[in-house]
Amino acid sequence: MKRNKYLFVDGYNVINAWPNLNTIKNEIGLDASREELVNILSEYQSLSEEKIILVFDAYLAKGERTTGEKKVKNIIVYFTKEKETADQYIERSLDKIGKKDRVRVATSDSLIQQTILNRGGTRLSSNELLIEYKGLKTQIKRLESKSRTYNSKNLVTMDKENLCKLEELKKDLN
Repeated sequence: MKRNKYLFVDGYNVINAWPNLNTIKNEIGLDASREELVNILSEYQSLSEEKIILVFDAYLAKGERTTGEKKVKNIIVYFTKEKETADQYIERSLDKIGKKDRVRVATSDSLIQQTILNRGGTRLSSNELLIEYKGLKTQIKRLESKSRTYNSKNLVTMDKENLCKLEELKKDLN
């Protein structure tokens, strides 16, 4: 049986831990930092084999607010209900899928990290997630560079006359 792979991300924990997202939050606003995190995680998901669930909590939010799950780009973004933390949502999700699927949780909150381990998941800190993301991007760039180098070294140019002869030879072989 193939196990699904999930990565839950505690959104505000990551925003506050990553210098670039924290700067965006402080200089432009929280919405912009959330949007940038969605962009980064969307790219991360396309490079990894994990389904990403990004969780933003509304624990201190009051009044009207969007809650629930929606697909943004290629990831799931979940906004908790009022007075519900991201940790509570992640714990509940781990109870449902943590034993049968491979679940990792990105948070730097040490209390939830211990809970994750007890419920069948694995944990990584917000900074470890950033290092993983940068590592994947570096690997992809290296592979793309090798591919371009390989293609340019093995490129054969041919004039029309030789190309026609090659086509004729191909027809004769068939």
